Amino acid sequence: MRLHQAHFDPDNLSVAPAHQSQSSNMADTLKNMPLPTIDRPFGVELWPIFDTAYRIVMGSPPTKFMFIPGVTPLSTITACATMLITYYMTIFGGREVMKNRQPFNLNGLFMVHNLLLTAISFILLVLFVEQLVPTLWHNGIFFAVCDKRGGWTPHLVTLYYVRPPQPLFVKPSN
Repeated sequence: MRLHQAHFDPDNLSVAPAHQSQSSNMADTLKNMPLPTIDRPFGVELWPIFDTAYRIVMGSPPTKFMFIPGVTPLSTITACATMLITYYMTIFGGREVMKNRQPFNLNGLFMVHNLLLTAISFILLVLFVEQLVPTLWHNGIFFAVCDKRGGWTPHLVTLYYVRPPQPLFVKPSN
């Protein structure tokens, strides 16, 4: 026969089995957990976490980001055309250079690259959801897409511009 350990509760001066105390602690923990709402779809506010990570990586807060045509990278047609031409020259030039050579074994590097792109894309998706769900719920899709106060808030403009780095080298499919 197994005896239960007892737990002393000073509030009601009774002795309760230990398993009741553990389930009570679990219930208290669950009661204190933040619940998702329309205004906070994941229960916790994620932007401050992103803000901290962005400050560490970029050296300034994301709220200071401003898209300024002609100043912000890739904000002019010349800069975009230069990057596009460079990309195609790298892809097609690399293919020609490697045409008569043994292929490099870069599977591990490709796996790490894909994992990082997937993780960054997921993080950005979650941040977009956190920003867009309340706007869509309270004001509708037209407001979220067309109104400057909807889909063009400082947080969303930052997220539009911050994205995973695009690969310079693409593994050719055979």
